[in-house]
Amino acid sequence: MRILFATAEVAPVAKTGGLGDVCGSLPKALAKLGHEVVVFMPYYRQAREWFEDHGIVPEVAVPPTQVMWANWSAEATILRTTLPESDVPLYLVVNDHFFDRQQIYALREDGFDDFLLRYVFFCRAIVNACDILGIAPDILHAHDWHTALLPVYLDSGLRGNDSFRTTRSVYTIHNLNYQGIAAAAAFAITGLHSRYWAPDAVEHWGQVNPMKGGILFADQVTTVSPNYAREIQAPVLGAGLDGILRSLSFKLTGVLNGIDVEQWDPATDPLVPSNFTAGRLNGKNLTKRKLLKEAGLRHRAKTPLMAVVSRLVDQKGFQLLTPVVDRLLRLGAQLVVLGSGDAQFEDAFKAVESANPESCRVWIGFDDALAHHIYGGADLLLMPSIYEPCGLNQMYALRYGTLPLVRMTGGLVDTVTPFDGTNADRATGFGFRSTLPQDLFAAGWLAVLNYRETKVWKTLQHNGMSIDFSWDRSAREYDAIYRRAMIS
Repeated sequence: MRILFATAEVAPVAKTGGLGDVCGSLPKALAKLGHEVVVFMPYYRQAREWFEDHGIVPEVAVPPTQVMWANWSAEATILRTTLPESDVPLYLVVNDHFFDRQQIYALREDGFDDFLLRYVFFCRAIVNACDILGIAPDILHAHDWHTALLPVYLDSGLRGNDSFRTTRSVYTIHNLNYQGIAAAAAFAITGLHSRYWAPDAVEHWGQVNPMKGGILFADQVTTVSPNYAREIQAPVLGAGLDGILRSLSFKLTGVLNGIDVEQWDPATDPLVPSNFTAGRLNGKNLTKRKLLKEAGLRHRAKTPLMAVVSRLVDQKGFQLLTPVVDRLLRLGAQLVVLGSGDAQFEDAFKAVESANPESCRVWIGFDDALAHHIYGGADLLLMPSIYEPCGLNQMYALRYGTLPLVRMTGGLVDTVTPFDGTNADRATGFGFRSTLPQDLFAAGWLAVLNYRETKVWKTLQHNGMSIDFSWDRSAREYDAIYRRAMIS
C-alpha cells in the first residue's frame, strides 16, 4: 500500500512529545513490511537547525507555489529528504511566516494565536504537493488535531482529485485533550462548505472542532493504547467527545505505541556507563553507582533508587507524589529527578532536595544523555499520571530493568503488570488506581520492601526486559487497520 503520514511533529527532527516519536518510527516499521510510505511535516526553525547540525541539505522537490483554498492563499515550498536512518521520504512544507518561530507551537510575533490557520495551510499544502509530485496514497494517515481536517476534506470533494480518488483515511488521536478548538468565526479558515458547520461535522457547541471532524469522517480511528481507547469513551476522560467515540466505537482501535529498541538497548547504549542484559545485570549495578556519584549521593546497600524523568505538570500526577515523597525517602529510598515544567513542581522537588540532601538530587531541565543514564541506573521509575494516553517512559524503564511504579491509567495499564505478592511470574512493576497520595505511598512502600527481596526483584526485572515493545508489533496492527479502511 501507498501510505501518506501527515503530522505536525517527527522525531528527532522536531518534536515536543509522543506524537513525534510515533511519526518518526512507525513509518520505518511499515516500510519494513513492504509498504510505500511518505511523511509530510512543517519545516519549523527547529527542523532547519536539526538538519544544519547534522550536515543534511534537503533538496527542493516543489519550488515556491501558491496554495489556494476558498478565499485564502499562501506560498509553500516543498523540500525532500529522508527520515533519519531510513529510505522513507520526508517532505517538508516551508513557509517562514507560519513555521519559522522560536518554538514549534509559538504564537505569531505580534502575540496572535493563528494555530488553526497554520495547520489548515499545512493540510492544503500537502494536497497541493501530492498533485504536483504525483503522490496518490491508498491510505492518508492523519495525526492529532493538526491534520484532523484531511479526512473531512476527503469527504468534502477531495476524492474528485485524481491523486485522492481511491484514498481511504485513518486518523490517530494521540491526546484527546488537545482538539484544536477555535471560535465559530474561524470556520471560514477551513474552506469547507457550510454544510460542514453542523453537529454531525466540525461544529461542536458553537465552536470549530477539527478533531471531532477527523473522528467523524475518517474510515478508521485509532489511539495510542487499548486501555486509552476504552477510557475516552467515558465522560471522565472523554473531553466532551465521549458520546461520539461511543457511537463510532466500531471503527475505534487502540494500538499500543512502540519504542526504538535499537536506540533504547541497555546492551549497546553508548549513553549508559556499563552495558548490561537481562542475564547479566552487573552492568546495571555499576551504572547505578556512577549515577549516584554524579548525583552526589552515597551508595547504600539494600536502598532502592527511585527516579522521575518527566515534564513536571499536573497531567503527570506530581500533586500525588510531592506530599508523600519525604515519607518514601524515610522508608529507606533515594530519589533523582530530571525534568522541567510548572514552577510549583520544580519548587516542590527542589524543596525536597534541600530537606534531604543526602538522599535526593534534582536536575531542572532535560538532558538526553542523563535520561539514558537514569533509566539504566535507577531501580524504580515513578509515573503517577492522572491520565496517560500511552506513555513511553515506562517502556524505556522496563527495557533497562528499572521497575515502573505507576498509576493504573491509559497505556500504563497495557504495559505494566503490578506485583501483588502472588504473581512474580508475570509482574513487571507496581501500581495503584486512586488519585490519593496515600495510595501512591502504599505502592511505594510495597516496592521498597520487595527491593530487599533480591530473587523476587530480579524476576520482575527479567519479566519487564523480556517484553517486545518494538514498533514491528505496532506496525503489524496498523497494517490490519489500513486493510480494514480499504474495505470500509
